[in-house]
Amino acid sequence: MQLRYISVPLLIAEAGGDPWAVNKSLQAGRPAQIADLAQAFHNAGQRTKDADTAFGQARERFEKSWNRDNGEHPINDSAEVQRATQTLGLQAAQLPNIAVDLENVAAALAEAQRSGGGQIATLETRLETLDDWIGQAENLIRQDDTLLAQASNEDDISALKADISRLQQYISDCEHEAIDDTKATLGQVDHTRDQYSDTLQNSLTNLRTDGYDPASIRAFDAPESPAKPEDANQLPPPGTSAKDVNKWWNSLSQEQKDRVIAAHPPELGNLDGIPVEARDAVNQKVMNDDIQRVENVAKQHRVCPDDVVNNPATYGLSATDITRYINATKVRDGLDFNGEKGPDGKRKNPVFLQTYEPEKFGGQGRAAIAIGNPDKADNTTVLVPGVGNSVRDGYLIRPDGLNVYKETVAADPGKSTSVMIWMGYDAPNSLTDGRVLRPDLAREGGALLASDVNGLELTHVGSADSHVTAIGHSYGSTTVADAAAGFGMHANDVVLVGSPGTDLAHSAADFHLRDGGHVYVGDASDDPITYSRYLEKYVENQAPGSAALGFGLGTDPAVDRFGSTRFKAEVPSMTWPWQDHSQYFTHGTESIYSIADIASGHGADLQQHGMTAPHRGEYGLPDRVDPELPRPGTGGHYHTAVPTTEKPR
Repeated sequence: MQLRYISVPLLIAEAGGDPWAVNKSLQAGRPAQIADLAQAFHNAGQRTKDADTAFGQARERFEKSWNRDNGEHPINDSAEVQRATQTLGLQAAQLPNIAVDLENVAAALAEAQRSGGGQIATLETRLETLDDWIGQAENLIRQDDTLLAQASNEDDISALKADISRLQQYISDCEHEAIDDTKATLGQVDHTRDQYSDTLQNSLTNLRTDGYDPASIRAFDAPESPAKPEDANQLPPPGTSAKDVNKWWNSLSQEQKDRVIAAHPPELGNLDGIPVEARDAVNQKVMNDDIQRVENVAKQHRVCPDDVVNNPATYGLSATDITRYINATKVRDGLDFNGEKGPDGKRKNPVFLQTYEPEKFGGQGRAAIAIGNPDKADNTTVLVPGVGNSVRDGYLIRPDGLNVYKETVAADPGKSTSVMIWMGYDAPNSLTDGRVLRPDLAREGGALLASDVNGLELTHVGSADSHVTAIGHSYGSTTVADAAAGFGMHANDVVLVGSPGTDLAHSAADFHLRDGGHVYVGDASDDPITYSRYLEKYVENQAPGSAALGFGLGTDPAVDRFGSTRFKAEVPSMTWPWQDHSQYFTHGTESIYSIADIASGHGADLQQHGMTAPHRGEYGLPDRVDPELPRPGTGGHYHTAVPTTEKPR
């Protein structure tokens, strides 16, 4: 790259880093040598179909990205395999796993080198263009200076000076564009290097687990890559219990904590056992990185972000980058909405990004936003949604969680409140999604929910434990039931609204709530989802054996023998039945008023407030007959005199 007017050292200083140095550290790696070593291990190992497939996929990635000559070959492959098998005592069955890990390192490094090289080439082309434009402007200024020295007419002199001023401003604009382009490219190559470094760290961990010391590839894996936080403070490995994570965090000095947070490794923000303020700081940094990656590229190429989203490869980004960007914007919108961001840009409510995994669940994303700090709250509520909800589809800007928060605060203003909007599992996509009839996703989500809720115990501060309420709506109620009955979720109370069934929980006793805890149920009498169990019985009668195939979501928690406390949840006007299923969190309704009593720790007040309801199956009626059906719903139920404006659904 030849620049006559633009100073590269100045660009580096203004950009806050050197993209050329970052790329150089990547290009210093030798993926071909690592790939050859992987091939040697693969050839020497005990071959299996799975191992061959995994190795073939990694090899294909490598070959697509690597297009150079192998060059020198400083590793004696056969000797290294022999050393590993003899000195380390490795067996033939372990060698294919080592081969796959090595090939993944080679492929990731080759991909990073290709991406980094392309990003730098694009920058240099752009800088050369800007430098040429500056040169043309400088020539024009010199011409104007010559004419100005010869001019005697005041109008000519004024026009020449104005032209010189415009050209100088043009040069300044070009210089600023050069700085912006350099800064954007720095972000891109840093991201490329970080992605490679993550893959490298994971593969090195796998290699050590397989019994192989990867010292032989140290010189070939982009040696100047920066130390990851794992190197400095050793993040707990995947699968570490929340209790052990909490012990690790508390063992760090404040300086170490600050350093890890500043580096914001994505894993840290999603570890149960880490205080919410630290998780929020990390997760919001990662979220902003995901947004700025696309916005910086758009700015660099002078297009709008939508152009980049629609054609990522044209601008050097991947489909994964776009998935992360889209879900990051959805999460940012959720933080603003639930924080009630005003025209001044400030948020009225304290909000915390407890969980942020934008690539999860096939790109639908995983996230949890807490309104109010759960680590300091007297009352903590976790809200779990049902069918058709995801981060990508905008659940985090639905008013459900905010409405629960406001009504709960109003129910007991003297207590601090936190409501966590938990989009932390893979919910069925719609009522036509075949998975909606099976409990598989609820059980998988239940395990995740139990881990997240139980982690709150470890990070809560104060003389008394927080009163924890788990609320499940629709399929989310099945998830909450499975979290309690199947995975040991610790909660004081559980609220199930619009429930299609409780799967692993056959009665309220199966929830194993803390002493004094209750299972509360709110089912509108004409909510068709709450009659799912009776449809399942009909199907079983018509097609014997269907239950054995895993269809059905279990017991109706609104029946008398279940052992729940039922509260009123009728809608105060004539509505389409399907609409009733979505009204449980609407301000002024019987349902949200009752939910706020429970979430504020005053579930015993339901009867005093006239909000308890008879169960299905009472008065000698069949379970499928609801005694609430003849009763008209009532409205105007507020713990405060000022209702909250509803967001249109």
